[in-house]
Amino acid sequence: MEPTARSDVPKTLQTIAYISIPNSADLEFLLWDLQDAIAAYAQLSGTALPRPVDLKANDAGSVADGIVLAIEDVADDETLTAIEQALERFGSTGTRVYAAIRAAQESTEQARGTAVRLHKACERHDQLWCGGVAICAGSGIAALRRSPRMGLLRRPFSEAMDKLVGAVRMGCSVEHAQKLGGAATGGVDTDGMARATSALPTPIWHAVMRHLAEHSNC
Repeated sequence: MEPTARSDVPKTLQTIAYISIPNSADLEFLLWDLQDAIAAYAQLSGTALPRPVDLKANDAGSVADGIVLAIEDVADDETLTAIEQALERFGSTGTRVYAAIRAAQESTEQARGTAVRLHKACERHDQLWCGGVAICAGSGIAALRRSPRMGLLRRPFSEAMDKLVGAVRMGCSVEHAQKLGGAATGGVDTDGMARATSALPTPIWHAVMRHLAEHSNC
């Protein structure tokens, strides 16, 4: 029997650090959507909600059972350095690390490369890479905040995000959480990422997003 990977051993996460690198409306939206869904499922199941770690407290001794990084798929040297510093802050504690990646285009190649670099960074800092979700929708997705979560525009991304929600709630990798939940793992790539693209053709999607952005700015 194959040994169980450390990232596949379920663990109830008591504390989670949510980190956006860089700060942007799109990445804030992804973290908000994730936290909102985690809170909703916790309420439905009557389970305790993990406590978010206050990174602004600048506590050098901060400890987190889990880290969720919201990042762009174009990770330059400055971004990678910030990610390394974020991982260093929590020491070599075997923290479970997840990622919500906003892909600049529908192609997943850049997101895949970013996930691989994150995995290697986790190994260097003795953290556990648990995968995540790549939202391949381009920029401006923060405009979806007022759209129904399971409506036409958000549904593909919400379904992918729910895979990440399940993994965080179980405290294991995204792929293993799918197995434990009895779901097919075909939607999770070898680097542990679930990916989602718009249900609409690209030209129509961009036109809709421009309309939503203009409406939200009014």
